[in-house]
Amino acid sequence: MRLDMGLGKANLLLWARMVVLWGMPNLPLSVVSGEILGSSPPRFLGREFITAFMQNGLQQTLNSDFRLLITGYAPATSITISMKKPALRVSLQVNAGQTATVIIPPNAEMVGAKIFDNTVIVRADYDVSVLSLNSKPNSADTTPVYPVQSLGIEYYVVTPTMSMDRYGEVAIVAWEGPTTVDVHLKGAVIFQGKTHLGGRRLTIKLEANQAVQLQSPVDISGTKIISQKPVAVYVGHTCVTRSIQCDHVSEQLLPVSSWGTTFIVPPLSFEMQSDIVYISTSQATEVAVQVGMSKSSRELQAAKAVQYRIPSSNALYFSASAGIQVIFFCDGGIKGNIRYNPFFMAIPAVSSYCQSYHIYGHKEFENYALIIAKTLESAGVTVNKRPLRNVLWRPVAGTEYSWAEYSLGKGFQVHNVEHASSPFGLLSVGIGNQKAYGSPAICASDPCRTLNCREKETCRIKNGQAICFHDYMGTCQGSLTSQYYTFDGLTLDVQDTCTYTIAKYCGRDPTLEPFTIKEKNSNMGKQDSSNLGLTTIHVYGYNISIYKGESGEVRINDKSVQPAVTLEAGKSSLPEQETSHPEAEISGSRWGNSDCGCDVTLAAVFGEHLGWLP
Repeated sequence: MRLDMGLGKANLLLWARMVVLWGMPNLPLSVVSGEILGSSPPRFLGREFITAFMQNGLQQTLNSDFRLLITGYAPATSITISMKKPALRVSLQVNAGQTATVIIPPNAEMVGAKIFDNTVIVRADYDVSVLSLNSKPNSADTTPVYPVQSLGIEYYVVTPTMSMDRYGEVAIVAWEGPTTVDVHLKGAVIFQGKTHLGGRRLTIKLEANQAVQLQSPVDISGTKIISQKPVAVYVGHTCVTRSIQCDHVSEQLLPVSSWGTTFIVPPLSFEMQSDIVYISTSQATEVAVQVGMSKSSRELQAAKAVQYRIPSSNALYFSASAGIQVIFFCDGGIKGNIRYNPFFMAIPAVSSYCQSYHIYGHKEFENYALIIAKTLESAGVTVNKRPLRNVLWRPVAGTEYSWAEYSLGKGFQVHNVEHASSPFGLLSVGIGNQKAYGSPAICASDPCRTLNCREKETCRIKNGQAICFHDYMGTCQGSLTSQYYTFDGLTLDVQDTCTYTIAKYCGRDPTLEPFTIKEKNSNMGKQDSSNLGLTTIHVYGYNISIYKGESGEVRINDKSVQPAVTLEAGKSSLPEQETSHPEAEISGSRWGNSDCGCDVTLAAVFGEHLGWLP
């Protein structure tokens, strides 16, 4: 293992939502449960990484060029790179803005379809980013390596298949073990000398730091991967042929939890043929696409990978009703006297754009940056602190964005591309004789680095801002009978007239507002609307009493009120006139329980007569 140094520029928290409904027949008191919906854009910076080098070409050779480009973001960052088999370990140190090039030995390559122990692990005491280069003579590609906190448990495979003598491939890399991985095959794959047919489930058990590589002579795009524990997934082809010669292509996939809904795919200005964009879905999804003034929309089924052609002059704009995965496949071409080969490149969602990137130029390539920025903000994009010069910005129809192609020259270099205030997208592309590469640039600005979330909360980027999100939602449900369903899934049958605490604050976090929710049964033995007699809510210094009998009375601090009533952070208001469906809502700032693991938002909607219906 060899390294070169180069300087660049530089446990379960439940979130409960309780909705109490009156005037709706046979409707129980309930809280919707499950994981909070919404994507978490990928984070490129981290302290632990695991990667693998998929098969490049037909066989393992000694003239391979496998390397990791590791960039530091803090002074005196200590980094360790290790492999289990063969046993290798190297330590180094980088400063903020410094990039180390680590040469990985040829026997890191995974050749064949089986389980491997030669994964590469990177650990650092401060945040770093990692870019992987898998190169041989006339065959190369790059991919960012995502830190372990960006890994997931659900993925969908994309493999280009254009030649029958070589293989599409997918590698699954386990960080923790043991873990069981279920692969729902869309086509036949080879594993451990056997062919496993499409339409079946292949189950594989991996230990920590193991990888499995599956290969297939057919298109297995749409194959679903489900793992018990987070894994890394790489897809590509040993050597895919299109218009020129074959080339190895590879890319690390993002889990479904990090997918986005809007994407912009710029073309290559020097590409005279139509390249391909793969759109993957995890559920039934409506996908709209605009190219220039042409618009179309189609409903895609779950677990599908659909191809779109991208013209040589216009960017594609995709918008979807649910998260999708977008992969760009360049099929090679000719630029002057350069005959470049295919490459694979993941397209970042617009929601994951950031304000600062590291982008790398590589030797033996003409290196380019594809920039997608807001049209009104495009003049603020800089490269190495200098404004862009002689750049032609082209508008992306249907959006507020424009795109441009910027030459980074030839040879190995590290560049900083930034904007002072506006997030933008950046893609890294290189072409050389009989080789090419493409990958999203490394986002070097991570707002989550400076945001301290509480335990069992996750920092996610939304519109360029770091926000703490609860990891899960919980459910507490009461019915029209005497049964209650607790947050942890138990069923309780209450057969008395005592008052029970449904949920309450019991922590000491000063940022959470104390609250108590109590229920009292009455008229035992009657299976009607009066069985749940009284709900009492105490929050923000208010006592809200909801009588669910015939009167349907609502009292705030023992004073009868007429819905709608809104209480927010201690403020109350009454409507000027009644509506046919009045409402009372309790909402506001964060209030809940840090120690007991419960944050609660309440919303109560009342029917016109405020009474349970039998």
